[in-house]
Amino acid sequence: MQLIPPPMFADYDILLACGLLIFWCGYWLVHISAICYGKFKLYRKPKSESSVQLIPSLISLEHGLPRNNKKQYPGVSILKPLLGVDPNLFVNLSSYFQMEYPTYEVLICVVDRNDPAAMVANRLLEMYPSVDARLFLGGSQVGVNPKINNVHAAYQAAKYSLILISDSSIKMKKDTLSDMVDNMADDVAIVHQVPFTCDRIDNRTEPMTSPLSDNPADPSSFLKLDGKVEYQNQTRKQRRFVATLEKVFFGTAHARVYLMADLVGAICHTGMSTLLRKQAMDECGGLQAFASYLAEDYFMAKLVVARGWRTTISGRPALQNNGGSELSKFQDRLRRWVKLRIAMVPHTIVLEPLSECLILGACAAWAANTLSGGSIDPYAFYMIHVLVWFLLDWILLNVMQNGPLPFTKFEYLVAWLYREFMGPYLFLTAVLWRPSVVTWTTRQYRLRWGGLSEIYNQHSTSSSSESITATVPIATTTSVTYDTTVPNNYCSTHQQQPPNGIGFTSKIKV
Repeated sequence: MQLIPPPMFADYDILLACGLLIFWCGYWLVHISAICYGKFKLYRKPKSESSVQLIPSLISLEHGLPRNNKKQYPGVSILKPLLGVDPNLFVNLSSYFQMEYPTYEVLICVVDRNDPAAMVANRLLEMYPSVDARLFLGGSQVGVNPKINNVHAAYQAAKYSLILISDSSIKMKKDTLSDMVDNMADDVAIVHQVPFTCDRIDNRTEPMTSPLSDNPADPSSFLKLDGKVEYQNQTRKQRRFVATLEKVFFGTAHARVYLMADLVGAICHTGMSTLLRKQAMDECGGLQAFASYLAEDYFMAKLVVARGWRTTISGRPALQNNGGSELSKFQDRLRRWVKLRIAMVPHTIVLEPLSECLILGACAAWAANTLSGGSIDPYAFYMIHVLVWFLLDWILLNVMQNGPLPFTKFEYLVAWLYREFMGPYLFLTAVLWRPSVVTWTTRQYRLRWGGLSEIYNQHSTSSSSESITATVPIATTTSVTYDTTVPNNYCSTHQQQPPNGIGFTSKIKV
């Protein structure tokens, strides 16, 4: 009897099922590792804390008044790029004037000289005269990246060997900078923070009408701001849901990958709050060397690692404290990140969908059913997969929070389910709808393979901000007048005398 050879790909489904099940098992290891590493790395007490009464390690600035200190820390130059004003800018920015750190300077950068963010900066300069702080206006046109264009002049004028670049939405705790410096070992060039969020809204105690700012010194409270209008137009439930959703996303799906990447030494660097060793940056050509990329943070880490340096995370997460909570803007932000990742690391177009709970669970359920010959119920397998994933995310979120969460378990369930269904949808829309075009700040950019970017739309997408017009790499003397309706004698003329011959004069007309 003649035997018929089996088809060449008869076992293709078996091989695929084996591969999917191996990947599924490996991803549970990612879950467990992220939780354990987060528990080990985050919120660790400094070794010297037990002896802090004998040798105070830091300096406390209360309204600009220093306290005696014996331990020396290296100086840090803090670069704060600002664009526009939202209801929380004053609170966020003021946290950098109150840090418990002995020697640092705050270099505030504003491109548009008519930007009301400069008024907020000037008010803080008046409130904290003993803090070494300067305002840089105009920016420098060194590439397409608007953030680097904004801070480049301040980077060149920085006094110290450590540079902290922190976004305007980040609120800094008093001990965060010292923790970041403690992690800056001799072979480390970048210390970055795991992105997380502040408890912007406590769902259990927030009144029906929440004030935008309880600080009467906040000049932005007198301005007509887009963020304020959005905030006032949203109901309490809308603000609560978006704030909960953001915390769930950054405390689960995002934190899982971020912590695991740091554990294995992979490059996963988000530049919303990052401490740089200026020597390492200058070896790579300075900030301007990365001005052709929108994701400059990734390429900074990639290049310094290639030159033999290490990167690591701080033990304190970066607390995002956005003034407006709008679901569409949050979704657009995630789509932009998907497009950037695909342009930089193309294989993520395959791996990223498989890291989603619902997609990976469906694949694993099919694989288990196939390999068992149908004895494993795929529906029961899928439900158990989702339940365990849900519980592990809850544990990781509590590790990131390090305290009571500002929402109930039911609200966590709703936000978690929404995020899990939203993730694949946002990925598909990012890939299928103009995958090479992203919108950031007031412009649109076209992405090239490898991460290079170019301006796609020469016209601003918002009439409230002007394009960058400065062409010199260093800041020059600037005089600005703001016609803003504020109470009499609210802000007075403020003049600064920075060193190194770089002069800045800002004037508030009241």
